[in-house]
Amino acid sequence: MSLIELRTFLAVIDYKGVTPAARELNITQPAITKRLINLKNFFGINTLYSRKNGEFVVSEEAKLLLPYARNVIALSDNAKKEIKNYSYGFKGKINIGAGTTWSLGEFPKVLAKTSEKFPDLEIDLNVQAPDLLLSKLTKNEMDIIFARKPENLDNFNFIHLRTDKFLIFAASSHPIFQTKIKINDLTKYKWTMNSAAKQTEDLFFNWFKSRNIPRPIISLKTNSLRLALKVVENSSMLLFTASPVYSAPDSAKLSPVKVDEFDLNRDTGIITRKGYKSTFLTELLKNLSDIKL
Repeated sequence: MSLIELRTFLAVIDYKGVTPAARELNITQPAITKRLINLKNFFGINTLYSRKNGEFVVSEEAKLLLPYARNVIALSDNAKKEIKNYSYGFKGKINIGAGTTWSLGEFPKVLAKTSEKFPDLEIDLNVQAPDLLLSKLTKNEMDIIFARKPENLDNFNFIHLRTDKFLIFAASSHPIFQTKIKINDLTKYKWTMNSAAKQTEDLFFNWFKSRNIPRPIISLKTNSLRLALKVVENSSMLLFTASPVYSAPDSAKLSPVKVDEFDLNRDTGIITRKGYKSTFLTELLKNLSDIKL
């Protein structure tokens, strides 16, 4: 079994068939078929995919192999990139993803300090929802992401950096602050979230469900923290978000809503593919250890 056979397998899965994969790889269909046979024999797989009513269906065995194949190819590509970068003075490109709250606080300063040591390295930073970032990391479209701890760590490494507390915010002039807040009162208001991440949403709704309280209405979802803060500042909406929002300049006119029993936290930090190493990551971790996030 070789890397080229793993790449061929991924192409067939991603492009949903031998014919489009052959076109993408610019090789013949018989060549692809031969590579797939070698791969199946090596892993002891009977069927990689089938077609039902014209639909391309990936087998359960292939689904198990898929994340490992992506990881092996990603690590191979990363090794080539690291060797080339070392030989040519850390040139190249690194893709970093971060959840919305990482754009606050000291993180931008750490990134700026680290980048100074790699003047010829192009850094592409994307601020997106954690679910989307994790998907891109799986597909080798990201090298390093800053986000909450994944539920499944089979194919990822996680370096814990901080524990965020989830908070409820409202405009400081909001009538909710005029009396002691009870849990049931929270369902009277409409809400906004600064991220459409499913795990965050599930955490929010499950908290109410566990107390037999009707789920609140989410009127606005946005990946723009600044927009969410401005909406809450100028409305009766409540905002469910993580504690680093305190660092946002636009949060000055907001206040946290204190509710008994509301105690939700998440572990957050750096996520990479299994086995990923780079000189940039080593330097980044060194600089992160010198500050309080």
